Amino acid sequence: MRNTIFILVLLLIPVNLYGLEVAVSVKGLESQLRDNVLVYLSIEQEKNRTSLNQARLRLLHDKAESEIREALKPFGFFKPSIISKLEQQEQRFQATYTIQSGPAVKIVEVDFQVSGEGREDPRVSKVFPLKTGDVLDQSLYDGAKQSLLSDTIEQGYLDAKYLQHRILVDTVSDTATISLHLDTGMRLRFGEVRFNQDVMDADYLARYVPFNTGDPFSQEALLNLQGQLTDSEYFKRVEVISRRDQVEGDRVPVDINLKPNKKNRYRIGLGYSTDTGPRLTLDWKNRRIGRRGHRMRTEFQISEPISSISSEYVIPLERPTEDYLRLGASYEHFNSDTNQGDRALVNLTHSVSLDRGWRRSLGLEYTYEDYQVGSQEGKARLLVPSVDWLRIKSDRKQRIEKGKRLNFRIEGASDAVLSSTSYFQLYASGKDIRALGDGAWRLLSRLELGATWAEDFTELPPSKRFFAGGDNTVRGFGYQDLGPEDEADDVIGGRYLAVGSLEIDRHISGKWSGALFVDAGNAYDQDYDSETAYGVGLGLRWQSPVGPVRFDVASGRVEDEQHWRLHVVVGPEL
Repeated sequence: MRNTIFILVLLLIPVNLYGLEVAVSVKGLESQLRDNVLVYLSIEQEKNRTSLNQARLRLLHDKAESEIREALKPFGFFKPSIISKLEQQEQRFQATYTIQSGPAVKIVEVDFQVSGEGREDPRVSKVFPLKTGDVLDQSLYDGAKQSLLSDTIEQGYLDAKYLQHRILVDTVSDTATISLHLDTGMRLRFGEVRFNQDVMDADYLARYVPFNTGDPFSQEALLNLQGQLTDSEYFKRVEVISRRDQVEGDRVPVDINLKPNKKNRYRIGLGYSTDTGPRLTLDWKNRRIGRRGHRMRTEFQISEPISSISSEYVIPLERPTEDYLRLGASYEHFNSDTNQGDRALVNLTHSVSLDRGWRRSLGLEYTYEDYQVGSQEGKARLLVPSVDWLRIKSDRKQRIEKGKRLNFRIEGASDAVLSSTSYFQLYASGKDIRALGDGAWRLLSRLELGATWAEDFTELPPSKRFFAGGDNTVRGFGYQDLGPEDEADDVIGGRYLAVGSLEIDRHISGKWSGALFVDAGNAYDQDYDSETAYGVGLGLRWQSPVGPVRFDVASGRVEDEQHWRLHVVVGPEL
């Protein structure tokens, strides 16, 4: 008896565990209008809900025509013709809306006026982008209205506002008039900048401020200032506040509240590349030495071909975010298949930022190197002045679609000035990344050139010679496996370097992409007796938080020899 009653109760409860099967179709409109209609349609938004029943479905269908009209109005269509159908086959429903957009509303008058102090300011636009004869597009109107106001505020008119913003539509004549009256108010300017902290010299922090007292107020300038102070690593938190409540005349004071970062930062890193194998890095950085922004970093690195310890002391100059002096010292032990030995050096670098993204570095380096290359053994002392130009520009950090890296370097030494030999060297490299079509495909190209003039090349240590082969030159070969050879067929490095690469990659899915590449080049002696080497292969790329991880399988060929090699590299693309 109880089971019978329970079954009867279940039969009386109108529950649909799986919901209705509903399809929605919009016909007669171009894609942009159709997509907007689907966004407005409640029946489209609720069609997959398990709680949807027939009564609710018919209610949503009845609302559809009014929602379609609202969806078309922003694009200037106020009199559409709509045919609605809701067809049922058992539990399956088909909602179809056939639409003719009707005549487009045209703008017949634009009344745009500017008042206030900005009326005579040429940096404040006096022209509204929509003009007579255009189709009324609500999204373009809203965007233009907001852009004009934002641009005016950015010029320092913080109280700018619209006294009137109105669109009048005449549905009989299918015309519209626009009325926009912008009052800029008074132009405000920067007042006193107050740093609230107790760890850095106030005069030093003032060098970070990219504007002077009396300059037109700019929110963008404040954001840049906040970003630069954050990037300095001196502070854990940077809060920039414009004190509108303390305006005096047209001057707005700025408070910058700073919470200091820990002075010392310690890091342990593990890395890997085919050139170096497993790599352990220990890093210590003192972010603040004294109150004038000095900092120091020491790094200890262990890997199979190169182990080193290095330290640098950085002194910011007048433009602390762009110019600095760097004093460095390092010792390294190198033990590759090509060369072995020890190298110690001290250097001084003056680096400044130039126009158009260029950075110029003037350097002076003193190095002592005890080395063996093939059967050659030697000791070298070099006092090397140098000048280096570097420019890196990209549109993003992850999967760059447009980027370029250029580097030029000139250096040399003379046996008349604290050096065991004389030489002069030029070096240039470039890499270009650009997206093709919609960005799914990319073309990557790079070129590396070098030339050395020396009285006796055998007296040059391996650090001043050119080698090729490895992850970043000619793939398919090991690290520094290419170059001129001695009588025992050991690679000893060359006077010249010429290496190029073309690579095309294709986004596959998520953070993965595939690549096809060809590399060519070598290091050469003065008679260019080295054969040009070639590397061809396939690769996979994974976008990690620290940069792309690149897996390449390459076939390398030089003369009649062929090599296969797997390359694994982690690091930035530029």
